[in-house]
Amino acid sequence: MNLKEKIKQRVNDIHDPRLLEELLKAVELEYDIEHAAELSDQEKKAIDTGIADADAGKLHSHTEASRLVREWLRK
Repeated sequence: MNLKEKIKQRVNDIHDPRLLEELLKAVELEYDIEHAAELSDQEKKAIDTGIADADAGKLHSHTEASRLVREWLRK
C-alpha cells in the first residue's frame, strides 16, 4: 500500500468533524500553494501593482478597505 492509500484509509476512519475540518484546511492550503503558478498575467500584474502601491505607502486602513470593497460589490 502506498503512502497516499494509507492516508486515505486513515482519513476514512476519522469521525471527529473538527479534525476533518483541520485536515481539509491543510490540504486546501497545499493545493492553493501548488496552483499559485496558475495565475494569469493580468492577475500577476495586479498583484505587482498592489505590492508597489504598498511599498509607496498607498495604503488604506482596514475600515476604509472594507468600505471600498462594499461599494465595489454594489456595482
